[in-house]
Amino acid sequence: MTEDEARGLLQQRLAALGERITLADIAAATGRTPHYIRHYWANTPERGFPGTRGSRTDGTKEFDRDQVADWCHRNGIGVQLHASEIEDTRRDWVTTADIAERLGLRDRSAVRYHARKHAAGSPDPYPAPDEDGRRYWPDVLAWHQRHEKAPRTKPGPQPTAGLTPRLRRVQLLVEAAKARGETLTARALAGELGIHEDSAYRLLRNLARATGAE
Repeated sequence: MTEDEARGLLQQRLAALGERITLADIAAATGRTPHYIRHYWANTPERGFPGTRGSRTDGTKEFDRDQVADWCHRNGIGVQLHASEIEDTRRDWVTTADIAERLGLRDRSAVRYHARKHAAGSPDPYPAPDEDGRRYWPDVLAWHQRHEKAPRTKPGPQPTAGLTPRLRRVQLLVEAAKARGETLTARALAGELGIHEDSAYRLLRNLARATGAE
């Protein structure tokens, strides 16, 4: 598979996804890890990667599929080629430094750490090196995709038991704002309830104390 074919394949994979996609979707389509996408693309402003377009109920950030596809096209990005997809399979036997670079890890010591912690005999050992110290890239990528930590999410709404009717209403307004990716301010709450802004501020503080969010 040539580089042009790899770019074309990526566009096909992205086109088959829904209008809103996650970092995990982008990683699966491109053959990279979510950590790589997040570190080298999404969190690198100078690269101009599309911004998020909202969040799912579990807090997972979403991106516009067409914007991502256009960005990949403009930057000449295709599917990261695996041994089964290219003629020269040697490029898929990678060094420790190669692994760190491809995965966006801090440095090669992070790779050595995983190899030591998940040595042979572990439930899911780290891919073993060959006689030259190189590891098979598709196996390494699959291992990291299995072991990547789930993104941290904020705790969901706390139980409303013990809240006054007014505080329960405030809590519903707060959660509705969060679902829209917004923060309910005292001014917005005051307008919603028809009260003074300082009163709205006290309600938000009282809700935070009652739910342990303060």
